[in-house]
Amino acid sequence: MGAIAPSHFYAIEQARGATLTAVCDIRADVARRVGEERGVPHFTDVGDLLAADLIDVATIGTPNAYHLDPALKVLEAGKHVLVEKPLEITTERIDQLLAAEARSGARIACVFQSRFKPLARTLRSLISDGLLGELYTGSAHIMYYRTQEYYDSGAWRGTWDVDGGGCLMNQGIHCVDLFLWFMGQVEEVIAVTSSAGRHIEVETVAHALATFSNGAHGILDGTTLAYPEYESYIELVGSRGSCAFSADRLRTMDLIDPTPDEAAARETILSDQARRDTEASNAPSKEVAPGTAVGSVDMGHTPIVEDLVEAIREERAPFVTGTEGRRSVAFITAIYESARNGSAPVRLGQ
Repeated sequence: MGAIAPSHFYAIEQARGATLTAVCDIRADVARRVGEERGVPHFTDVGDLLAADLIDVATIGTPNAYHLDPALKVLEAGKHVLVEKPLEITTERIDQLLAAEARSGARIACVFQSRFKPLARTLRSLISDGLLGELYTGSAHIMYYRTQEYYDSGAWRGTWDVDGGGCLMNQGIHCVDLFLWFMGQVEEVIAVTSSAGRHIEVETVAHALATFSNGAHGILDGTTLAYPEYESYIELVGSRGSCAFSADRLRTMDLIDPTPDEAAARETILSDQARRDTEASNAPSKEVAPGTAVGSVDMGHTPIVEDLVEAIREERAPFVTGTEGRRSVAFITAIYESARNGSAPVRLGQ
């Protein structure tokens, strides 16, 4: 239970139909302290937690390459699981989770809260209905900033074996997921990466050119060197117009010949955005998780937890399934493969 744990606690407390019933950490002192703080039983072994039969769902917030083993145990016990991003660090490891999900009948949900943002969902619906016409090209820009001290704060950070990657696999994967959600299935990618500026194994800079199954092309730029850090955003260009947006902010939307409904939708988006800006400016400052890159205890997990609760009760798939969580990892690991092999093209399986 590290930097992201307070965000999961907050979401469980806020989500309709969810209750925190136990905590688990291999560090006995952490497990005991957090269990006492939260007023719930604490465990140091996932097997013991499951044997106690206190939970319906486990949330996994361990370092990236430590998602597989506890999630497998949870699924094999017939319990549902919510896994932090990335779902795992290779598609082979993710496929083990998907196979266990199929055997167990339980559900895997993946933490990609950008998909739950009202703007992202509205735009996705409009674009799927033809707002931009035929998509020609798109680009995703990921401009984060992480110091050497950040990477030094945990032995797993910035490593291939545990972090699984850098500016794309860890920090930028939310934007990558959103990019693929709008652009579709990647067929081929060529890429370059660099670990410039930091003493770490993984990339601090990445550039990729992707070809999509719908014939569109896309560009992905990512870094963790962009002081003081800028908002990640996506640009889409189609036969009927163009737009640029982040998960919760529309930058531009210009249509060649908008219908009255499309013009009204644009105005609604902008007016809702102005209202949220006003509310945000009047809201008290959010609590910050100290000593981490987590900017607030409220990191947008609440709707994810609520969706999983509803999915279980309604016997449907969660909004972001394990299969969907696999897509971004497949794309990012293909970028790494291309970069390792002199920018050779890498084709992705479906």
